[in-house]
Amino acid sequence: MALIRNAKPKNKSGAYNRLFDNHELGHLISRVHSTVISSGTELEKSITSIVNDVADLDAFLEQEIMPEGVFLVRKNQMKKSKTLNLSGGVPDFIIFRRRDNQQRCHIVELKDGHSFDTKKVEGEKQAMLRFIKNNAQHLPYVIISHFCSFNQGDRAKIVEGFKNKIEPNEAMTGRELCELLELEIDYDKIVDHRLKEGADNLDYFCSELVKIEAVRTRLESHLKPSPGEKP
Repeated sequence: MALIRNAKPKNKSGAYNRLFDNHELGHLISRVHSTVISSGTELEKSITSIVNDVADLDAFLEQEIMPEGVFLVRKNQMKKSKTLNLSGGVPDFIIFRRRDNQQRCHIVELKDGHSFDTKKVEGEKQAMLRFIKNNAQHLPYVIISHFCSFNQGDRAKIVEGFKNKIEPNEAMTGRELCELLELEIDYDKIVDHRLKEGADNLDYFCSELVKIEAVRTRLESHLKPSPGEKP
């Protein structure tokens, strides 16, 4: 989980300032919004930091038989490739896995949440299909597509959150992703670590909120007992 205290919003539109008619509160909410967006990136980093990656993707793809094990390719590594066709979009991960003489290529879109608007879902589904179509000749393995909602443990709810635009076998839970990657650190440890950061976010948000005089004054008035009400 990303931390609000580290957020540096890029959006300078002032929309939240106008929404609350308060610059300090608007800036704080902008930092919260920026942190929510950053959470997906932080999730990717927490996973990729403990998985074998592919140093040279083009050299890896030249191998008829890949090494035994599990290997992950990140977006920045894909973008360096001269072999892949990325004109239709770039997935979050490619996971190459060789076990029991079986070579598989898993194309993964990773999400922190599990419910999205129809337009976004349709766009990502089409991008996945284009990537596979454009690169099937460069990926001579069994290719499997996944839409992973890391914090959702029910495949049916993931399909529902993707507005039924993905197949049940394309839905992937965070626990299933960790199992696929054979992570040394398991799913529960990743979730527990992120929950601790969530507690830090709550504490920091409240401390920053009460520093704003207009907010503090209103909170105090709301916390006062009503006439005739016992304190």
